[in-house]
Amino acid sequence: MLRYGPCAFLIGSLLLATGCGEKYKVTLRYDRPAQVEIPAKVRALGIAQFGGKTTMDKRWGDIASDRLAARLHEYNSKYNRYQLVDRKRLKAILDEQDLAAAFSDSSQAVQAGKLAKVDAMIYGTVTVTSQDQRGTRTKLNPISGKTKEVSYVKRHVMSAVNFTIDDVATGRTLYAKSLMRDYDSDKSKDGGGSGNVVGGMVKGLFGGGSDTPEATEQVASNLIDQCVEAFLMQISPHEVVVTETLGKGKSEAVETGNKLAEAGDYAEALEAYQAGLREEPGDHDALFNSGVMYEAMGKFAEAEKCYGDAFKTKPEAQYVQARKRVRMEQTNGQ
Repeated sequence: MLRYGPCAFLIGSLLLATGCGEKYKVTLRYDRPAQVEIPAKVRALGIAQFGGKTTMDKRWGDIASDRLAARLHEYNSKYNRYQLVDRKRLKAILDEQDLAAAFSDSSQAVQAGKLAKVDAMIYGTVTVTSQDQRGTRTKLNPISGKTKEVSYVKRHVMSAVNFTIDDVATGRTLYAKSLMRDYDSDKSKDGGGSGNVVGGMVKGLFGGGSDTPEATEQVASNLIDQCVEAFLMQISPHEVVVTETLGKGKSEAVETGNKLAEAGDYAEALEAYQAGLREEPGDHDALFNSGVMYEAMGKFAEAEKCYGDAFKTKPEAQYVQARKRVRMEQTNGQ
């Protein structure tokens, strides 16, 4: 006969308490204007090779400028805001004039921009740092009840990118931004978020999962991508994607609505949520889900009311953020 200790019983209880119900999600997409006003006359852009203090930083600079050009090309294919000069052509022009492909001041940017016949030049620098610390932690095997010491690596990576966009005609800096993103393996190892608490506890108790953090190169690359995206949202029209997790509600009608919502049948899902509210008038999940359906259908005033009513019933941060979002949409539409 198998015998289970109190730890195994605790894990089973936690799994039962959290439940294994399916989570339904709805994705909302919005086009947003640039967060910084760049003059409309600035159309043709050149992107210089980003620099860095060390040989490694210069290599990351090449990667950052390539990513920026690739992502801006994708933005332009949808929003047609800028005309991007081919980077190989720009480098060939600079090489012909015996000018550095990477630079960090306005005078060089203006000179390069005039040669490339663009309205503005984007240039910058990149710094990447990483640090590993080795340590040990105690892990418990709940089956045997024994503990053991295991070694692990704590890794911290930081990527910082400085962006500048200069007007070639005037030599004036139109916008400059320094962005930094970092990674801490101790905070990232369980995937983050409260939804993974039980999974993290089980991993910790059984000693499962890896004690080796993500590779530094991959982490630094991802962080640079985040900096690039944040900068592009400043200077270009862009898309914002919001994924809302629907509440499970207090009735079968809400469960039905969630299935319809995830399938994209928003009007039918709304009817199901309203039916759920007739059964359970104080169901904040049904109120919130109704707001998501109204928002998905572009009925922002109705969505705002549902989000507000849901918050009055249960003050969740998710409801406040959703109400703030639809208020912004109503303002943008005026």
